[in-house]
Amino acid sequence: MDIISDFQYVRDIPYRLPLGLSEEDFSCSAKHKILKERLAKKGHEARYRVCSFLWSSLGLPKEISSIPHDDYSTHLFLEVLIDEKWLTVDATWDIGLRNIFHINEWDGKSNTEIAVIAIKIFTPQESAEIMDGADEAEEIKELEANGEFYRAFNGWLEGNRGVSAPIG
Repeated sequence: MDIISDFQYVRDIPYRLPLGLSEEDFSCSAKHKILKERLAKKGHEARYRVCSFLWSSLGLPKEISSIPHDDYSTHLFLEVLIDEKWLTVDATWDIGLRNIFHINEWDGKSNTEIAVIAIKIFTPQESAEIMDGADEAEEIKELEANGEFYRAFNGWLEGNRGVSAPIG
């Protein structure tokens, strides 16, 4: 597989927020960790980038957006070093969500769009610190505050998802 195929493979894992610590995670964070590992195996340097965004900027239906949740959140994507230039690579939304979100294609030579409307893009160092500082207690607190919203969001994605590539 080349890096474009790796990108497409990871992109087309159906996006899903975990609803518990024991659930499989296919959020932006998990998907980009997978992509970073796949790229590293092929000798490509990649680094995490974190940005902040508002869930309300995604244009969610009222029945989803009205569920109490933290509007402010963070999003993870990658920068990949290609020909001595850092390229933005975001494999968040799977092809099955093409009816509701912009789905990135990547040619291996240019930037993709970031999957959310970024409020602030943290520096590479800040992004690494955010990723290193994530802990289980914070995840539990976030799930307690946002679990009902995440469940409804996942359900909305499933209901709007077209045919997507199987995981495997």
